[in-house]
Formats: sequence, C-alpha cells, structure tokens
Amino acid sequence: MHGVDVWGASLLLAGCCLWWFFCGIVLPAGELLDILRRIARGDFRPVILSELPGIFKKPAGDLRVIAETLARQKSLLAEEEFSIAVILESMTEGVVITGEDLRIRLVNKAATTMFNLRGEVKGLLLPEVFMGHELHGVAQRAVSTGDVQRGELTLGIPGRSDRCHLVVTADTLKTSDVKSPGGCLMVLHDVTRLRELESVRREFVANVSHEFRTPLSIINGYLETLQEGGLSREMTRKSLTVMRRHADRLNHLIEDLLTISRMEEKGGSLETLPTNLGVLLSNVVDHLESEVKERGARVLLEVSSALPDVQVDGYRMEQAFSNLLVNALRHGVPLQDDNGDIVISASLEGFEVAISFRDQGPGIPFQDQDHIFERFYRVGGDRARQTGGTGLGLSIVKNVVQAHGGRIALDSRPGEGSTFTIFLPI
Repeated sequence: MHGVDVWGASLLLAGCCLWWFFCGIVLPAGELLDILRRIARGDFRPVILSELPGIFKKPAGDLRVIAETLARQKSLLAEEEFSIAVILESMTEGVVITGEDLRIRLVNKAATTMFNLRGEVKGLLLPEVFMGHELHGVAQRAVSTGDVQRGELTLGIPGRSDRCHLVVTADTLKTSDVKSPGGCLMVLHDVTRLRELESVRREFVANVSHEFRTPLSIINGYLETLQEGGLSREMTRKSLTVMRRHADRLNHLIEDLLTISRMEEKGGSLETLPTNLGVLLSNVVDHLESEVKERGARVLLEVSSALPDVQVDGYRMEQAFSNLLVNALRHGVPLQDDNGDIVISASLEGFEVAISFRDQGPGIPFQDQDHIFERFYRVGGDRARQTGGTGLGLSIVKNVVQAHGGRIALDSRPGEGSTFTIFLPI
C-alpha cells in the first residue's frame, strides 16, 4: 500500500507540474505568438493580454509598445499619403512619376487631362502612353545624367484640335543608394494659352506697324516733294490736304488703340449714370448727319416708349453706337444706293435692353463672322481698307459693351444685310 501511495502521489505531482507548465508557459506563449502573427499581418490593434506570469510580463509590455508604435506610424503614413495624393490631384501642373526603367508609377489628374488619357496607365512604359519621343527623351536624359532637365514640347493631343505647348521639368528621385536613381519625376506646365497670347501680340504689333506705315509713307513722300520746291499753289494745297487726311487717320488710330487699352485694363472704371438711350442714339445720328447724307442713306430710329434708363457710361456707350453706325454706313450702304436704309431700334427684352443696328448691305460671309470683332480684322482683306477706318471700331464696341456687363451679337447672311445687337443689363 505504501508503494501505491507513493506512485499515486508522484502521478499527482507530475500532473500538477504539467498543468502549471501548460497554463503558465504554453498558453501565454501561444497568446504572445498569436499577437506576433497579428502584428506581422499588419494588424496593429491595441495588445490586450490576460494576466501573465512574471517571465512574460516584459515581452508582453514590449509587444504592446511595438504595436502602439507601428499603429502610430501607420496612421502618420496614411495621413502623409493622403496629403500627397490631395496635393498631386489638386495641382494645375501635370505630374508623372516613373521608375528607373521609365515605367509609369503615377500620373495625376492634370496630366491625364492634358494628354486626354484613357484607361489604366500604371506599369506601362513612358513611350507607350505619351505620344512623341520628346517627353521620353527629357526623362531619359534626367535618369542617365542625374541632373535636372528642361524642355518645351509641342504636341498634337488625341481628341484636341489645337496643338498643346508644354514646358517639362524632369529630375531623378534619389534612393538611399545615392549612386542609383530611384526613378524620374516630371512636372508639366501647359503654356498653350501663353504661346497663343504671344502669337496674338506679334500679330497685333505687325498689324499696328502696317497701319502706321502706309500713312507715314504717304506723308513722307509729300514732304519730300514739298522740300524740293517748285510746286504750284494748287499742288501744294493738294499735298497739304492729303497729309492732313493721313495725319488725322494716324490720330484716330492712336485714339482707338488707347480706348481699347483702357477698356481691357482690369479695374478700369466707368463713369456710369442713369442714361436715356433714346436721347443718346438721337445724338449719335445727329453727329453723323453729314456722313449719312454723303452716303445717300436714311437712318430710321425706333425707340420703345417703355425703355427704362440704363446705368451706363454715356461717353463710352455713345462711342460704341457711333462705331456701329459708321460701320453700317461704310460697309452696309453702297454709294448712290436708293435702298440704303439703316434701322436703329431699342427695346426691352426681359431683363435686358436690346439696341440693334440693321443695314441692307451685302452681308458678312459666314467664314468672317467669327473674326469680325478682332482687332484690325477686315472683311475682304486689304480691299476693305479703301472704305477707311482703323479696323478697330467693332473691337472697341465689344470691349465697351463687355465693360458694362453686356454682350453683342451678329446676325448676318450674305446678300441679306447685317444686324448688330447690343444687350445691356438693366
């Protein structure tokens, strides 16, 4: 019996030891291993452990600190990625990021719009996505040299009728190994509008030079003739008359250029007052009475009695009305034509006042109508210069009307006359 008791006691002791080992060592170790696996999977939720023996308290505390640190780092990284993504997507400049092999890693919204890209482009080679070799060349030079590369590209973009002008800046993305570039960052600035404005400026300078050259050449020619002397009194008078006429033309050209400049200035003020447009139109007709008679035309004024006063700059608006009437007299009424009526009407249309100038001339060809308000544009080209004027009248009208918050419309068919209508808010 004594031996059996000893054997039983030994078994009991062994069972207790195994139970202590299982509960005090195996289970806590398994719990710690589960937490390690969870952290390895990227799950950094707070570490909550049951009561552990002393030998596991230090590792458990370390695991808790590691999980909290990784959770903070993950949150900060997510915030940084979100901030970078928002910045890239809100940029007006295009951004393209590639790897060292020039495979695309990122294209922001602006670049997608610039090149009218469709579908997923990530992972594709640069030449496979962007048309032309110029962009690829700039990126390749940046990666191979490690220096900032710049270039200006002119590309035809699918889906766009015009050509796109881009200024590209490319630089390498440095990695921890400074000897090896990690890729290429390209920033694309769309300067198409700037190049168009430069083209307009060059054309404007050329037009102004041409407009000045002709009268100045004529004046210089007559001055040389007068310097030589020996001219009769009649020839001298004729020379002075011609020079005076062309000097007046130069003066009108300068005044018109200054008017356009003032109207196009941002913040340029108008001296607006409540104005009776009927009276203003009547004054315009009276001031041009001699030219109306010279053209053998009739001007019919039709102003609605219900027309309210409109807040306008009387001087500028009278200038616009005068230009439209002169335009109708010179281009809408052939000389010695019995059918030369010009009808000026003013009426209320909704919340706008509509002032129309209708002539019965040859009309304006459809291909010219989109350009009729451009500076120095003349229907018929150089032949239209014979009718006089500076070629700025309709451009001045447009600028004056827009400065008042209004708009101007043209309705014309070849052979059926033309109607210019100004709409002013009331």
